[in-house]
Amino acid sequence: MGRSASVFQALLVFLITIIETQWSSVSGMYCADMASTVYRPHSVTITEFGAVGDGVTLNTKAFQNAIFYLNSFADKGGAQLFVPAGRWLTGGFSLISHLTLSLDKDAVIIGSPHSSDWPVIDPLPSYGRGRELPGGRHQSLIFGSHLTDVIITGANGTIDGQGAIWWDWFHNNTLNYTRPHLVELMYSTNVVISNLTFKNSPFWNIHPVYCKPSYCRARYNPSTFEFAKHRRH
Repeated sequence: MGRSASVFQALLVFLITIIETQWSSVSGMYCADMASTVYRPHSVTITEFGAVGDGVTLNTKAFQNAIFYLNSFADKGGAQLFVPAGRWLTGGFSLISHLTLSLDKDAVIIGSPHSSDWPVIDPLPSYGRGRELPGGRHQSLIFGSHLTDVIITGANGTIDGQGAIWWDWFHNNTLNYTRPHLVELMYSTNVVISNLTFKNSPFWNIHPVYCKPSYCRARYNPSTFEFAKHRRH
């Protein structure tokens, strides 16, 4: 890597650090207060829907079924989906309004290494095409559109996209669609993301689009930048 590229990368990381620090200082107190005052009268655990936290069993259906069930409580004060300790492999799934997704400190939601487990959705209207390729794009691991009152939180649980394979596909020009993010929320309001670690994203960690600014800063593992750096050549 040349000197100019190294300087650019250092500047990029510096700017991201400043942005994240400002984001935290401006919205962190508001988001923390909001999260602590939201009471969900209904709560279920992902294991109640057949999920297995062994890091091998695919739990996409369990997440989808749990959220479908909890949707019946949206007008009754909302609900919480709790993810206990374990390694919970899943493809992409969508959230609903008036929902708290809460992870135990030893819970890891793991993205499937198979692209077929990440649905393909329409490109963003402002792009008109996939950011990297014409046509659609893969849905993020955790997705939501036109939502309100959503909390994604935990006791510093982890969301791991297993992104290395996606970066390999990207640099080898073998992708059919634009890569997914870990979390993407569109046209949404009153969203809190806090007390989680995001790592190994196929693309961006958290990607809010056309949303009102009500987000908390979470922890980001630098591995996404490492993937980009080590696969530049």
